Amino acid sequence: MPQAFLVRKYRVPGDEPRKEVFKPAPYYYGTLLTADAANQIAEESSLTKGDVLNVLDRYQRYVIVNLQKGYKVELLGFGTVYNRFVTGKGVEKAEEAKATQIRSIIPGFTPSFTRINGSRRYSLLGEKTSLVKVNINGAQVPEEDDEDDRPVIE
Repeated sequence: MPQAFLVRKYRVPGDEPRKEVFKPAPYYYGTLLTADAANQIAEESSLTKGDVLNVLDRYQRYVIVNLQKGYKVELLGFGTVYNRFVTGKGVEKAEEAKATQIRSIIPGFTPSFTRINGSRRYSLLGEKTSLVKVNINGAQVPEEDDEDDRPVIE
C-alpha cells in the first residue's frame, strides 16, 4: 500500500537569515480511533464490536498497571512500551544521583523489527511501502517521473 506524502517547508535553525528548505513529510488522512479498530476486527472475526472493545480496554489497563509496577510491555509484532525519565542535569558521582533529578515520566515506544541484511525491517510497515505524492487536501499529485520509477521502501 502506498504511503502518502506532501512537501513541507522547514526553516533551518541557526542560520541568519533563516534558510528555508523543502522536504517530503507524511500525509495523514485522519486518525483512526479504538472504536474504528473494534469495528474492523469485529467484521473480520466472530467477535462482536463490544467484545473487541472490552479486550482493548482491558489491554490498555494491563499496560498501565504493569508500567506502574516497573515492567516493559511487549505486544508481539507491534512493539514495546516502557517508561522513560526526563531528568535534569547529571551529577559527577553515582552517590549524588537522586530521584529529585527526575522531572517527569513519559511513555516510550520501540516498534518491533527484524534484521535483514544488516538493516531493520519494522513489522508495523509491512513488507514494502510505495510512496505517492499528494497535495494539502490528500489528492494525488501526478509526478513527472514514470509511475514505474516510484520509490519503494523495504
